[in-house]
Amino acid sequence: MRDEFDEPQVPAPEGALTGTVAAETSAAPPLAGALPVVPDAIRLLNRDFLTDAANLPDASIDLIVADPPYGLGKDYGNDSDMRSGEDFLAWTYEWLELAIPKLKPSGSLYVFCTWQYAPEIFVFLKTKLTMINEIVWDRRVPSMGGTTRRFTSVHDNIGFFAVSRNYYFDLDPVRIPYDAVTKKARSRKIFEGSRWLELGYNPKDVWSVSRLHRQHAERVDHPTQKPLEIVERMVLASCPPGGRVLDPFMGSGTTAVACARQKREFVGYEINESYCAIARERVSAAAAASAAAASASAVQPAAAGA
Repeated sequence: MRDEFDEPQVPAPEGALTGTVAAETSAAPPLAGALPVVPDAIRLLNRDFLTDAANLPDASIDLIVADPPYGLGKDYGNDSDMRSGEDFLAWTYEWLELAIPKLKPSGSLYVFCTWQYAPEIFVFLKTKLTMINEIVWDRRVPSMGGTTRRFTSVHDNIGFFAVSRNYYFDLDPVRIPYDAVTKKARSRKIFEGSRWLELGYNPKDVWSVSRLHRQHAERVDHPTQKPLEIVERMVLASCPPGGRVLDPFMGSGTTAVACARQKREFVGYEINESYCAIARERVSAAAAASAAAASASAVQPAAAGA
């Protein structure tokens, strides 16, 4: 197993705008056999966060997005999800103890988990941080049989915690636009000029976003890949532009992709080298797409004025 997947990593000079996507400087395709190009601000580490956390400075992270093994015996190409019960909870508390000090005073954490362990995890986190929300991710699982001894579980739990009440949170980038019918219904004089009517409404604490089925265009070879829509909402709302995001269990790199698209710095840990390779491919593609979009928007005004 390689120690760091995206070598070489060259630190950005002091004062440099490290959140800028470095890949924008070149749209040339990589040479055959070469590693895909990843922005300097995105670090993809083929390491175990629990053994490497000491190398990450305390109070250096704006946001942690953690999607760890759930303790349900999933196959990640290793035995990382073979713990259960008290052993799983002890392991969870261990990595949380290592991760929490990495947050800045204005920082926050989102942690994905399952209902079987959410109560214990949330109780533990409430002794360390301030709980802001419990978010329920409705995976939009279709009704296709299932258990006959209880109600079918079709959601994941997400805990949203902050270091203090002075945590960073920007609602505007994640507001949901009102449809035309709703806007028309709010067209009475008392609503005229209402900023919220134009910008949209605050997402509720139930996020109804389809899971990534096997035919989904976003889907890659990872058993528990999360939709980019969900993670991007977390990044936009809870990490300032140019801020830094930590993902202790990077998987296929969805959080890294969100950061590449939204100009945030990122450091992620993943022990499976194959998943690191997938993450690198996805980040490289996202950076190239962002660069192309930026070039197109820069050319358009010039063409219009010609």
